[in-house]
Amino acid sequence: MTQPLPPLNSLRAFEAAGRLHSFTKAARELHVTTAAISHQIKGLEKYLGVRLFRRTPRRLTLTEAGAAAWSRIHEGFTQLRLGAQTLRSHRRGGGVTVGVSSAFAARWLLPRLPAFRAAYPAVALRIVTSVASPDFEDSDADAVIRFGSGVYDGVDAQRLFGECLAPLAAPARSRSFSLRRLADLRQAPLIHDVSMRRAGRMIGWDECLQDAGLQGIDTTRGLRFDDSHLALQAAALAEGVVLGRLAYAAGDLEAGRLVAPLSLRLPLETAYYLLVPRSRLASPALMALSGWLIEAAMDFQQVLTRLAG
Repeated sequence: MTQPLPPLNSLRAFEAAGRLHSFTKAARELHVTTAAISHQIKGLEKYLGVRLFRRTPRRLTLTEAGAAAWSRIHEGFTQLRLGAQTLRSHRRGGGVTVGVSSAFAARWLLPRLPAFRAAYPAVALRIVTSVASPDFEDSDADAVIRFGSGVYDGVDAQRLFGECLAPLAAPARSRSFSLRRLADLRQAPLIHDVSMRRAGRMIGWDECLQDAGLQGIDTTRGLRFDDSHLALQAAALAEGVVLGRLAYAAGDLEAGRLVAPLSLRLPLETAYYLLVPRSRLASPALMALSGWLIEAAMDFQQVLTRLAG
């Protein structure tokens, strides 16, 4: 005869507290009070007749028995989430959800969507904007595109294309300040794109000018944006010179809304990656999107190489 399971809420509280090493953090994640988590754990310990946690002033740790059970219970909840996500994908009927930053959506993805819809009219594409670390267990996203090192646990990471920085300005702004050498930036207003700090590396005017050995430029002045799309828009509106991402500026450069008046180019080690949970690689809609993205990225890499050359 199969033994009945302990109460599901108690198991959820145990899994979260064991993963986060904190009743308070578990309560915040599960949207309940810390007292409720404590009550659930005490009830589970009484139900099982075994102590699950050691409580110290600095840290909550699993007992030997608790640790032995936690990994299996954690895996069980992981499988439940994956099962629920499978049901959602069937509900969407051939749909696929991709998470991207708002800048990537506006600057790269949206201009190419007509081509995707023409190639795959039966695939319902949903785009959600986020810059948070990919967490597929608690997200409806089937895939995300992130700018980073490409090292992510538990996912298939496919490199799309690289990135390079360059000083960019509106043509009128470039002419008015006669931007031919880095030293000419002394008279030009600067625009700062600080969005790359999310990728774990901060590169801006300070680092650029220091590497070039150029002194006497006040880098504390100028507009600051934590969104690359807005920083490039400001530059196109002649608000100043931005150290901008060429991948995002490609359309403006080709249309003449921006120019790269200086020869400086800063290739980055980080790149744009398509991240897909290995458990979802067999989804036909996701396979269609992934294949199209990789092909479009290969074509775009040639444009980016030319701009960065």
